[in-house]
Amino acid sequence: MARFGNLGPVASPLAFVFPGQGSQIVGMGRAVYEASARARAVFEEADRILGYKLSEICFNGPAERLDDTRIAQPAILTTSVALLEALAEDAADPTGRLSDGREPRGVAALPEELRPSFVAGHSLGEFSALVAAGVLTFSDALRLVSERGRLAATKGARGAMAAVIGMSAADVDRVIAATVPDGGAVVANDNGPAQVTIAGDNDSVARLIQALTKSGARKILPLRISGPFHFPAMGAIGGDLASFMRTIRFRDPVVPVVANTSGAPHESGARIPEALVRHLSQRVEWLRSVRFMAERGASTFVEIGAGQVVNGLVKRIADVKLINVSDPPSLREAIRTVRAGIVRPGPASPTPAEPQ
Repeated sequence: MARFGNLGPVASPLAFVFPGQGSQIVGMGRAVYEASARARAVFEEADRILGYKLSEICFNGPAERLDDTRIAQPAILTTSVALLEALAEDAADPTGRLSDGREPRGVAALPEELRPSFVAGHSLGEFSALVAAGVLTFSDALRLVSERGRLAATKGARGAMAAVIGMSAADVDRVIAATVPDGGAVVANDNGPAQVTIAGDNDSVARLIQALTKSGARKILPLRISGPFHFPAMGAIGGDLASFMRTIRFRDPVVPVVANTSGAPHESGARIPEALVRHLSQRVEWLRSVRFMAERGASTFVEIGAGQVVNGLVKRIADVKLINVSDPPSLREAIRTVRAGIVRPGPASPTPAEPQ
């Protein structure tokens, strides 16, 4: 049984992090699909399992369809796993795919200098992190996020989410208590010292946005999302999701997976389904997650997925080196950077920074 909760300083300076819903963009994954046989195999597997051409929607849109929770969730997972597989392929990894469950699995199959000491995902990105850690095969993770998106769209809470820039989670909590004390809105993501995400029913979020603007929020941006995740009412689909997860094998992680709900590593594979149910309705503790990794020696964060949303959050939490893997050129540059020894072990001290 893997237990990672009391980790001290670690040998590798690397942490792999994965983006969540909202990072989707038309064209995502196309370049790596065309350049990498293993990335192409991931997209082709996704098309077969889902029964529709997810790859075509990722590459060509339309954006309205890609933004649908039922499409966005598998699209984001698939793109991140395809990039991870392409990274392994370009690093001359001879073991076969990282995400098919064979041993060595997950990032344990990467060349030693490219193995991270931690993996973590922002919101939906936690499912990509579970694949990277060998907890789930790609096929099982894909079925799981597809079902999660379906349940959210058909049985889940209705409402909205918005990013609030220029206020801390504690500041926003105080405005919520004064404006919507009935629980109609919450802080869904604690993304950094001065950036959070709110979620709730439409009326409550609208009222809260007005109050936050008057209370000094620098900017408030509605999110492209179909429903309010990390909001208590979304927990209504937890029982159905738990039943579905009983059909899936959860292995012990080969590397610590820092959990959204706690900001600390999952203790074992057997405990992860319970955490993923809580994940629907509880706050994403991203600020705590990044600090946990940085304080234990992760001095380089490698974001694997479409865009650079997560690295944009990380740089406002910790003084660390940031690397992005979103297409073949950035992938090759990431490998060169690590292998050239530019990335070296060393503690990173969290530091406050200005928000976006």
